[in-house]
Amino acid sequence: MSKAKIVAIDDEVEFIDMIKSYFEPRGYDITVAIRGTRGIELVKEKKPDVVLMDLKMPGIDGDEVLSLLKSMDPSPKVIFVTAYDDGGKTKARLLKMGAYAYFDKPVSSLRELEEMVNKAANT
Repeated sequence: MSKAKIVAIDDEVEFIDMIKSYFEPRGYDITVAIRGTRGIELVKEKKPDVVLMDLKMPGIDGDEVLSLLKSMDPSPKVIFVTAYDDGGKTKARLLKMGAYAYFDKPVSSLRELEEMVNKAANT
């Protein structure tokens, strides 16, 4: 079984570096962007299985990116990883909009995130 192809979009460089340094050595094809617009370009170009994405980013935020991605190509599974907390309202809304999963930052277990990436890539 080949490893998932991932595009990660997050304006926090430290988080992007952590995600890349976790997934890349494990054989995943991961490309990163620190802006939503660049992330959209990468999704068009790379055709990933999974998109890991923050919600609150400068310029175009995660809501808009999710809507655009779903209208362009609904096949990549979008997993939000965000520190934004409003008691679960946003999580419910994003899942209804088509997000595959939602993780809170800080991520308590990169292994759990990896398991969700693999599950998403194989559904």
